[in-house]
Amino acid sequence: MRPMSLRSTARTHQRDVERGQILVIFTLAIVAICAGVGLVLDGGSAYGQRRDEQNIADTAAMAGAYAYLNTTGTPGSRETAAQAAARQLAAASGYTDGSDGVAVTVTTSGSAISGNVQVDVMRPHRNTFAGLLGMPTWNVSVTATAQASNRPNAAKGAMPLLFNAKAFPAAICDESKGDCVPEIYQEPGTGNEDVPQDATQFNWTVFCTASGNTCNGDSKDVEQLIKGRGNDTTVTINQAIGPLNAGSHATLFGDLSKYVGEVFPVPIVNDAGQMQGFAYFKLTGTEGSSDKVIKGYFVSPINASQLEVRNNGGNPTLDTGVFVVKLSN
Repeated sequence: MRPMSLRSTARTHQRDVERGQILVIFTLAIVAICAGVGLVLDGGSAYGQRRDEQNIADTAAMAGAYAYLNTTGTPGSRETAAQAAARQLAAASGYTDGSDGVAVTVTTSGSAISGNVQVDVMRPHRNTFAGLLGMPTWNVSVTATAQASNRPNAAKGAMPLLFNAKAFPAAICDESKGDCVPEIYQEPGTGNEDVPQDATQFNWTVFCTASGNTCNGDSKDVEQLIKGRGNDTTVTINQAIGPLNAGSHATLFGDLSKYVGEVFPVPIVNDAGQMQGFAYFKLTGTEGSSDKVIKGYFVSPINASQLEVRNNGGNPTLDTGVFVVKLSN
């Protein structure tokens, strides 16, 4: 038999080395692919757990907020009831604080006007594939905050139109029924009376925060608010309202006509001009050349649930009868 040459032996050895390298690369690729697939599967499962946790946190926060409203007594007693209700709902949904690594933290703050309930939920996700990479669990955490109040007392983007509370409830219209009929509102009569006295009157007004001016506003102050589509800050019930005195405000009707068809919050007062809250008004027309009237209708009661709640917004004893419970985070 003819002996194998050195060259043939070298080629054979090289092929063996290449086969070994390919095997190593293939093995590493398989591990990487399996690890990647495992992370994707574990990640998808963790995302599903997070979604479930968020639902639990949301409903627990809402339960706490309702408990805050339905409990009488001091803010402290309401907070205690809110915390208990939030934890009870979380536990009923399988998230008991201190069990199986679950952490449920309920934080509350309250005042005579409103209460906030924050629920933080954490549960470890038991990994299947990521555990092979030294990650047996991932902590999945969520948070939710709910606000409760029966005294909505603030509005953002309020237009400077002042109405009397006597316009309610007859003026409220449900647009979904398609039978809304615009009402006609005119300025107060001649003389010194500048506060609307009945359901047919309105007046132009200026908020104390209007460009830093005082509440004795003039047409320029009102015009600035109209052109800015309402006050660019949040207006609260405890802010003074400065109605305009009787006079010609023809230019204001023209400014307002640009917003025909829109809905915005407007301040509501009693006969003495004291703020009672806000309501949402839909403007359907203006006439400033002869009749000097605006047309429209209200699409919400006073202190509608769409309004905001500010703890420093004033009138803490004014029970509006409107309950606001909503997720704020």
